[in-house]
Amino acid sequence: ACTDTLGSFTCACKSGYAGNGTTCSDVDECREAANLHDCAPEAVCNNIPGSFTCTCGPGYKGNGMVCTNRNECIDAVHDCHDNAACTDTLGSFTCACKSGYAGNGTTCSDVDECREAANLHDCAPEAVCNNIPGSFTCTCGPGYKGNGMVCTNRNECIDAVHDCHDNAACTDTLG
Repeated sequence: ACTDTLGSFTCACKSGYAGNGTTCSDVDECREAANLHDCAPEAVCNNIPGSFTCTCGPGYKGNGMVCTNRNECIDAVHDCHDNAACTDTLGSFTCACKSGYAGNGTTCSDVDECREAANLHDCAPEAVCNNIPGSFTCTCGPGYKGNGMVCTNRNECIDAVHDCHDNAACTDTLG
């Protein structure tokens, strides 16, 4: 800025510049040692000629001078798998596969609870385990009745579900 004085003039650098007025250079308000900006701690300071801008960092929203946590889970800007739970954290989020699924949260695959090696079900020994997405069901095998977790022998003779001839004696056997 040039200021007229009696018989002369003076020069002063504009705001955001430093120097003697005849030579001015940009002040880096973002330089750590300078600390000449009012950006929020969660924001990134960007030096521009004669000034600076503030931009909220990832996981935050606001004008750069005030930044608040962005809930990526509610805003649906996360990369969690459909079979994972999204949990908001300060400035970020985490993903964890739901029960019955395995993986890192961004990739989840069904756990086969019925695999012999897995032994992750509580079906009765007389039951058949059926894997379904995220879980399993238990069904009592032929000749047994119950909820699949508890199976008891079904007496086909008493329940009249046998194919014995009318003139034959029905004898129940286990299963």
